[in-house]
Amino acid sequence: MVAGSRAARLTSYSVVMSRDARFLLGLLLFNAISALGGGIALMTEVIPLQASWYRHTGFAGPYFPGVVLLAIVGGSSLIAALAMMKRVPGWQLSSILSGVVMLVWITGEIASIRGFHFLQVIYFVTGVAVIWFTPREEPVPQ
Repeated sequence: MVAGSRAARLTSYSVVMSRDARFLLGLLLFNAISALGGGIALMTEVIPLQASWYRHTGFAGPYFPGVVLLAIVGGSSLIAALAMMKRVPGWQLSSILSGVVMLVWITGEIASIRGFHFLQVIYFVTGVAVIWFTPREEPVPQ
């Protein structure tokens, strides 16, 4: 591969992204990094355990919810961000799906633990924002 063509390709990703596209990419990466970190923290029990979190769920502890948070929630956002950066055809579907996954996760979390934390509002809003800012069709390069 010629070094010049690689540089041109890398530059083209940042040059043609609109402000909304950069914001969407930031949201996707924020959700991915947060979910990956949260999943690891649950799996390794870095987060102090509270029995009330598991009382009304089918889980005996935080390990399996941590795996789901890491793999499904974080993974879907990471895949959507990578697909968007690489301009994979249909990347918009993966972006919308990752937003829906976040909304389902937060709704399920609130319903299952029967508790509320202000971070749930933040992540619910980021899920809605991912769906809202995902373009319905590939934007025309500027």
